[in-house]
Amino acid sequence: MKLSQKIYILLFSLLFITLTKGNIFAVEYDFILTNDTTVNYTTGSDFVKVGIKLTREVKDKQYYFSTQGEHSFHLPDLISDDEQYIKNEREFKKSSLTVTSDAQKSVPFSIRELEYGEGMYIDVPNYRDTTYARKYIVNIDFSTHDYIKNIHNWSRIEYPALHKDTKFEQIHDDTKTSALIYYNLHIQVDNSIAPLAKIYPTQYKKQEEDNLVIYSFDAKDRLGEPVYLEFGTKQFFKFEMTLKTAKTDNLIPEKYSSTITALSTNIYELALPREFSENNQKVKIESIKPKPTKLFTDSEGNVIGTFEVPANKEDEISIVGYITVEQKPLETKFEIPNPNYDEYINTIKSDSTLSKYLTPTKYWEINDSYIVEQAKKLLTDQDTLLDVIRNDYQYIIDTLEYDTAKASDQNSLRIGAKAALLGGPSVCMEYSDSMIALLRAQGIPSRAAFGYTNINLEIEEKISHQWVQIWIPDYGWLTVDPSYESGNMLIGQNIQYALWDTLYNGTPVDIKAYSADNFDFDSTGYKVKIYSVDENSIPEKLLSYSEIDTDSGTNQDSKDTVNLIMKTTMIGKAMIIVLPIIILLVLLISLISLTRILIKRITSRKVSQGL
Repeated sequence: MKLSQKIYILLFSLLFITLTKGNIFAVEYDFILTNDTTVNYTTGSDFVKVGIKLTREVKDKQYYFSTQGEHSFHLPDLISDDEQYIKNEREFKKSSLTVTSDAQKSVPFSIRELEYGEGMYIDVPNYRDTTYARKYIVNIDFSTHDYIKNIHNWSRIEYPALHKDTKFEQIHDDTKTSALIYYNLHIQVDNSIAPLAKIYPTQYKKQEEDNLVIYSFDAKDRLGEPVYLEFGTKQFFKFEMTLKTAKTDNLIPEKYSSTITALSTNIYELALPREFSENNQKVKIESIKPKPTKLFTDSEGNVIGTFEVPANKEDEISIVGYITVEQKPLETKFEIPNPNYDEYINTIKSDSTLSKYLTPTKYWEINDSYIVEQAKKLLTDQDTLLDVIRNDYQYIIDTLEYDTAKASDQNSLRIGAKAALLGGPSVCMEYSDSMIALLRAQGIPSRAAFGYTNINLEIEEKISHQWVQIWIPDYGWLTVDPSYESGNMLIGQNIQYALWDTLYNGTPVDIKAYSADNFDFDSTGYKVKIYSVDENSIPEKLLSYSEIDTDSGTNQDSKDTVNLIMKTTMIGKAMIIVLPIIILLVLLISLISLTRILIKRITSRKVSQGL
């Protein structure tokens, strides 16, 4: 599944028209072109205002730009499969679009719309000459929803990358004139916005003036990488889990099972959202029906609920609750430890509890010669643990190509690490499988994490997502999502994810079904809706898992085993039906025997009295 946005390409076409050429003076550049882009966000808005100011300067008196020719500005589309959204967003941009001169007078322009997904060009004819004594300035201003995502008190601003091949110097082939080109970017927010939690590139300049905070980025740091700013340290999600259970028993009538439920019962185990220390994920339950017969936490920290439902009628398991996730502001964020790789490996080897996170599985073929070879190559010249992780990450996003067709196919097959690295169709499963296989082959304990991301305000069914967790001493499990496909690399604390379960062997524990009836479990009845909510809308009376769990007493595992056998096997079901009959017969025989004994005693007394 594709959770992250792809890199946009923002190119400015350059047109140099030289009319005269004489003796060339000793100047470093003949022309300077400066592209100043400012993205302005007002807290609470669902759009940003973008201003692009193009300044053209002639630095050599021998040259000038005439009014012939034009300059083209590319406005990209958001990468999306929703053509209607792209169409609507283009209209929104066009309705707010203005083109003005340095004197703030309107300048004529035309719009060229490309295929959906390719964006559109704003073509602006040169409205006057550019000379040594007079700069040429044109301003493009428009509004867009593309660069901002705002959910309650959390905001994310993401601006397109410069193309990797962007040139900062150009030489005209015929005239040999030279141009220096600047691409300046400023992200401007107000003081009312939530605290800054993440920013990429990590090199930037910060300036505060009036009630504004301005973040400026160097163009070379933006080559191939979008600018990313995230504001906000908390998010609140509401989840609604439902499992529609099928009727599997056509033998036992409901009127009998309503008296003795064990006559017709199916048992289901469901993974519930767990708690997690890295992003301080906490879970509270609003309602849970039917009440689980058991809630337990497995060795991985996953929360598993056991539910019993009638087998002779359709029913439903329903859980509604809330998830809170947190991250620290950038200024106080805990730095991820970065030990020397060799020292780290020695530490891992000394801890036997981590060995299960270094074993091969069906999808993590860490002993395969191809995986071993690639893992070894990726260790070359990497000194620290984070160096290795970044190198693995970059290799995966360079090697794998996200398959959107597979992402939309719920019946798509999981192919494993090796097949993915050799070019097989890949989504989030293959991205994380590939990274885990490489990490384990390098001796780095890792596991798969399953849950949900890209959580919005819309109440909608979500498809689960898979990512990676890596064990680091003095930190714990570190989150990394290779399917994000960015050099900025989503790593560490993240409040855009809701974690359900983690697995060392790669097999999700979402649902297990136990039944005495012969049926193939169909997971299509399992639905999860998860969406963002405001903190003030969360009810006060919620339950923690410990408050719901009524499991107590000793030898509980053996009791659970007996319960499972009795209710979900043919032998157990036969015992439930036959046992009461046997007991009844024993009682009847006992009663007859007692009656006969009493009759004999009464007869004996009468005989004795007659004598």
